[in-house]
Amino acid sequence: MFCASVVYSAGAERFDIDYFAGAHAPRFAAMLGDNCVKWEVHRALATPGAPPPPFAAAAYFWVLSAERFGADLATHGSEIYADIPNFASEQPVRGWSEVIGASA
Repeated sequence: MFCASVVYSAGAERFDIDYFAGAHAPRFAAMLGDNCVKWEVHRALATPGAPPPPFAAAAYFWVLSAERFGADLATHGSEIYADIPNFASEQPVRGWSEVIGASA
């Protein structure tokens, strides 16, 4: 299994978490189809006594096939990237990882 992540900086001039969580992330998950077995959006919270979080929000998309993810991104990437200005003033940091351990 693999996980695609997108993280938006806490220092962004503009970021609409409601649009990100309610429209953008679900749209991307739908574009991935049944290859996407799970997705989540996280809002960063300050921890008492700790430095402020470096990000405002993150989304994680767990997929079964790296090849299908790449094909879906090639097909739908321009559409999903074009939606980013609707809720954020900057591009996210993107990550790609192999999941090597998880709980049920």
